[in-house]
Amino acid sequence: MVAGFGAVLSFQQLSRERLKWRSEMKTSWNLELQKARLSAYPAAFEILRQLSKGGPTPVTAATASTVATQLNEWLYSVGGMSADETTRGAILQVRHFCRRWARDGSAYHPGDLYGWRNQALLALRRDLDLQGLESYDLGEDSTMLKRMENDLL
Repeated sequence: MVAGFGAVLSFQQLSRERLKWRSEMKTSWNLELQKARLSAYPAAFEILRQLSKGGPTPVTAATASTVATQLNEWLYSVGGMSADETTRGAILQVRHFCRRWARDGSAYHPGDLYGWRNQALLALRRDLDLQGLESYDLGEDSTMLKRMENDLL
């Protein structure tokens, strides 16, 4: 009887240790994933910056070709490997539209290119758990302190 009771206690202790180990492993994995993203995602932002309408030069089919190539390289690096599936999908769509524009030249209007670029930027920021790309109103006159108060509530 005592041996059976001891075995049950040992089994319960083993189960608790296993759960603790799994929890610690998952936490460690998530930390390493965030570190990988923090090192790889800035390159994606730099690539997508080339598609900015507010840049010093207009975006052309040649620019789109360069962006498509660079995004393809990024997708097959740590960035693409560590990206969430939604983020990879948005980057793939941007690459698709850039390739199409580069292939068809100036006759092709980028269509949803800028919408997908914005979605990719939003997804990249979401993967990093960053805020700041949400809609904003330049006419709003709230102070930084007031915004911080609202964020904390």
